[in-house]
Amino acid sequence: MIVLAVIALVYESHQKADDASNKLLLFKEEESLLLLHLQKIEQQSIQLHTVLGQLAEMGGGNFGGDRNPGGEKVDIDLIHEQKKQLKTMEKEVSSEVENLQKRIQLSARNHIIQEFGEGPVQVVLELDLGDATENAGPHRITILLWHDTPHAAWTWLEQIGNNVWDGAEFNWHTGHTIDAVPPKDRVDPDRDGQIEFVEHSQHEHTDWTVGIREQPANGSGRGSMSMYINLRDNSQLHKYETCVGKVVDGFDALQKLLELSRNNGNGDQQDESSSSSAIKIRKATAEHYVTKKAGMGK
Repeated sequence: MIVLAVIALVYESHQKADDASNKLLLFKEEESLLLLHLQKIEQQSIQLHTVLGQLAEMGGGNFGGDRNPGGEKVDIDLIHEQKKQLKTMEKEVSSEVENLQKRIQLSARNHIIQEFGEGPVQVVLELDLGDATENAGPHRITILLWHDTPHAAWTWLEQIGNNVWDGAEFNWHTGHTIDAVPPKDRVDPDRDGQIEFVEHSQHEHTDWTVGIREQPANGSGRGSMSMYINLRDNSQLHKYETCVGKVVDGFDALQKLLELSRNNGNGDQQDESSSSSAIKIRKATAEHYVTKKAGMGK
């Protein structure tokens, strides 16, 4: 009887694990299809803007006559009608883009719940301060992720789960931010997601908040993602970038990070001589904020 009970429990656990894996796979497939659709719609929107601009050039400045600069006859009424139709199409496209973005956010939120359970999630950055003496004792920074930027949060969490951010170097930027970019050899464009659109959180880029952005494209046609900690109110400076969370613990470690980065010349004017003492993320992990349940930290 005991053996049968154990077998039943193992079988049930196996079934639950399979169900969870299947759900996660479905979420990922749906998200991939949504992203492809979003890209097509954005391309269509760009084309509409181009056509509207061309029509405006054709009709603009010629309302007193019926010919354009090339001498061809222009039907002003037809141009106005085409512009109306294109503007209507543009509104429809914008509405569809917004709906798709909401669906992508819902899919990302489902990913997070599937991996961590209900409730807030935190990212923990264990620092390597580049010196044996400085590294004595734990140096960790804890970042609480906002609930209203799930697409950016899940993209980052997924990369953390793939160990992309282990070894990322910090750079000091003229006192208003300190950012980190993952090593190029850890980023796999075919595996690691990217931010497809900017999510506007109810939280702005104030002191100690954390932003996420895409880096300029490299030779392969795609840039990597970077994260940064706002050292002051950068709400206007970064208003077109996603604010994904805020530092809630580890301010002693953050202060040490800032001091060493500034003293080492680690920033915009960093030279090659300072690379040996670069400050890095030794290990990045993620867990449930309340229960501290481990998740995606390999």
